[in-house]
Amino acid sequence: MEDLKALLKNPLAYVARRAEAWAKPLRGAWLLGVASGFLWPEAPPPKDAAALFRRLEGAWRESEAYFLDTGLDFPLLVSEWAREALEAREARKTPIPYQEMRGAFQQGQEVGRLLRRRLG
Repeated sequence: MEDLKALLKNPLAYVARRAEAWAKPLRGAWLLGVASGFLWPEAPPPKDAAALFRRLEGAWRESEAYFLDTGLDFPLLVSEWAREALEAREARKTPIPYQEMRGAFQQGQEVGRLLRRRLG
């Protein structure tokens, strides 16, 4: 599978490239899914938009601790990209139904889980 090879060869470049395909609010949800899937592979998706933003804060704190413990900056960078996309001015102005955000999150979460199994 060529996509899997690209992901494992350079996870950060793969995630950055795939993230560009999403509109900003959905990009942030997808990126948060990647970080969340990597940091907490067993965690279910957030139940609502408020929980999604709480997960964003938790991902930032957890990825910072993960980096300090392991030296691996992947989840830290991805969670920062998620924060930038979700907090962007146009993301706040564009109301996106939570089900769409959740779908993007879940797709990203699968990427994060796969990376955790392979790298973590």
